Amino acid sequence: MKKSLTIEELKNRVGKPVFVAELAYKHKEWRVLSSIGESKVNAFELTDGKSKLNALEFTDGGYIFVKYQEKFRFFDTEVSETELKEILDAEEKLKKKTGYERVEKGEFYYAISSLKEAIEFSGDDFLSSNTEKRFKTASYFNDENLAKNIARAERLIYQLRKYAALNGGIPSQKDWQNIKIKKWYIDYLYHTETIVVFDTYCYKTFGQIYFKDIKACIKAIEIFKDELLWYFTEFEEMLY
Repeated sequence: MKKSLTIEELKNRVGKPVFVAELAYKHKEWRVLSSIGESKVNAFELTDGKSKLNALEFTDGGYIFVKYQEKFRFFDTEVSETELKEILDAEEKLKKKTGYERVEKGEFYYAISSLKEAIEFSGDDFLSSNTEKRFKTASYFNDENLAKNIARAERLIYQLRKYAALNGGIPSQKDWQNIKIKKWYIDYLYHTETIVVFDTYCYKTFGQIYFKDIKACIKAIEIFKDELLWYFTEFEEMLY
């Protein structure tokens, strides 16, 4: 796969043609790079406070502020729309990694609302304290689909817990201390692709929803079958 040139790599292309792709307007063309550094065009506007390389200038009189370089990609060979999309997708995947990393300033992230829905926020949200709280409580995702799937899984868990409570009840701490009382739960057998009901007396798994009544547990599978199948066979808890 072709790779976009970095600023350091562009230094070696001064005086040579560079294939420039402008992402916002999907415009691509060959341009000859004349210099990289402090531009003669309004030096005040070019100051980004981070880089000594203020602008990329071209022989056609045009220039690109270094602080806006993320809106462009530069190549030493021509790239098609398909190739550019593959390059951008690869960059995005590398940047996101698991889906739980922080986003850059100006980018968007997603959190789970009290209604168990994914909602969008800006990475430089003016309520930065809330952003920090979301990140620390793990309600912070850099991928929209991942956030939606996590929210969907959380809704299912809440619904199952409520159903168990209203239909026979959920085993209490006293029930768990009594190894003669059966507790029922929903499980999935991958080798037979089957949702099943299992019982336990004293073994409690973290995060599992347990039922006092086997009939309620069986009925829950019937009611939530589609969502349970999605959870066990499609749901991914991170990016791959």
